Amino acid sequence: MSEKVSHSTNRSTGELVIVHNANGTLTKGRLECTREGGHVIPSSPLPAVLHVRSSIPGECTLITTSETKAVFFVKQHDGNVDHDEVRFFSDVAATNLWIRVHFLDGEVIEGEAENDRRLLVDPGIWLKPLDTTSNNVLIYVPKSAIGEFHVMGVAIHRRREAVMAEVERAAAKTI
Repeated sequence: MSEKVSHSTNRSTGELVIVHNANGTLTKGRLECTREGGHVIPSSPLPAVLHVRSSIPGECTLITTSETKAVFFVKQHDGNVDHDEVRFFSDVAATNLWIRVHFLDGEVIEGEAENDRRLLVDPGIWLKPLDTTSNNVLIYVPKSAIGEFHVMGVAIHRRREAVMAEVERAAAKTI
């Protein structure tokens, strides 16, 4: 369900989002949240209905979370179309999982998720993009939009200096 409603206030607060709806449409705006503090908490599921305020004064769209493909928390609405996403980094914290999600429409995304029971019991999955240069800051994927879900591994955090020393040793052996 996606429904436009009018509000008399014109607040520009809230998280900047691009909602990928299950029907293939996009909704861009700021997510208004009624949680304490007004911010989305990644360890909690999103509410059943999202209130997304557009850039048009007074216009707000109501979107049923279970009918979305994913909710992307972004740096800006106009990302770089030429950006070549990096899929995995070696310096992800050891407490997190490297996740690959295959959407029902065939698209594939990867990200980092906390390794706890919420991954199994919540109605959606919070993914932190592995590519810090992408426009995405955080992604919420309702489980209803997932065709396949894979844990690619548990990332092991290693200090950059240790990795560079190992690379130098390997290079020295090949000479």
